[in-house]
Amino acid sequence: MKSLQKDLNAIIVIAAREVLRFFKDWKTSLVFSLMFPVLFLGILGGSIAQNLGGGLGYNYLQFALLGMVAATIAMNTMMSVTSLVEDRENDFTQEIFVAPISRYSIILGKIVGGSITAILQLFAFVIIALVMGISIGLSAIGWILLLAPLICISGGTLGVLVASIFSSSPKTADKGVIMFVFAQMFLSGAFIPINNSSGVLGFLSHVMPMTYLVDLLRGLVYQGTPFYSQIALYNPLLDLAIVVAISIASFVVGTFLFVRNERNR
Repeated sequence: MKSLQKDLNAIIVIAAREVLRFFKDWKTSLVFSLMFPVLFLGILGGSIAQNLGGGLGYNYLQFALLGMVAATIAMNTMMSVTSLVEDRENDFTQEIFVAPISRYSIILGKIVGGSITAILQLFAFVIIALVMGISIGLSAIGWILLLAPLICISGGTLGVLVASIFSSSPKTADKGVIMFVFAQMFLSGAFIPINNSSGVLGFLSHVMPMTYLVDLLRGLVYQGTPFYSQIALYNPLLDLAIVVAISIASFVVGTFLFVRNERNR
């Protein structure tokens, strides 16, 4: 019982630290939160909608908004978790890993803290959607809020795996995260439809974990609409099963590898 209480306290403390770091550097966080949707959804998305969106048969900007919301929440949580490598430079990681608490509670604390800050940044998308006049119903907002914790957990567990692979230095971790994030962003269908992708691109699109997160959100939002068959790749239940399986595997394998790497330093 005492061990469980220690682990719970550790999760709360580490999560609170992540949230405090977010608010401490709130100006940079705010600029990044606004610039990302402005650049991708406002500029790039607006250009695609004006020049190519008319031939899709559905509202491209709404399609892109849902994809970007899912991808951004997952990405922000992932980047928060991979900061474990940066924390090692100021001995924070070493200190918590020698503490008498479960290694999984340390990773969970990072994921919870990163999830809270990622969800807070959703307001930037609300602002951009209002400015661009993108219509999104209450049911879509409800599904976003309902799935946000799952998306955060999935992004966080992937972050653990990425951090364990690129754990040699903060610079290596940053480059690995950027490479992983942008590959996911453009190949998962978050921004560009991938229904007709084939060959190498089709294969890469369907092995990207974020593909199933994005498809799960869109499948639930568009279920029962005339556009469902044009937008959804898989049944939402299949998406959910794949997301849960990938999250569990990434969390277990990533935590094991990261702890092993820390011990061998």
